[in-house]
Amino acid sequence: MTTHRLYRLTALFGLFGFIAYLWLEGPRSALGFLLGAAISLGNLWLFDRLADSIASPDSPRRPWQAGAFVGRYLVLFAGGYVIVKTLGVNPLPVVLGLFASTAAVLLSIATELLLSILGKLRPR
Repeated sequence: MTTHRLYRLTALFGLFGFIAYLWLEGPRSALGFLLGAAISLGNLWLFDRLADSIASPDSPRRPWQAGAFVGRYLVLFAGGYVIVKTLGVNPLPVVLGLFASTAAVLLSIATELLLSILGKLRPR
């Protein structure tokens, strides 16, 4: 599972959700979903950076990284709250947008599992 695929899938979920909300609920809800998906993409990027810094054995350990790991959830919550209050929209599109990277991870895992199963079923 590559991180580039996760970034693309998160962006696609954000785009499709934006279009769906634009069509069904209007521009405010669509913008709320898009902003939530953008925050989700930023969260994925931060998580990727944190994982890279932990994975490399030669990088120095920084205690603030553990705090940043927990603090980013506070930033996500605050960002969602600001979007809902500023746009005056139902929180559901924003929350669903915040889950765009989670949906991308789940779809990527399901794809990898399916390809693995299909690869084992093929005669060699």
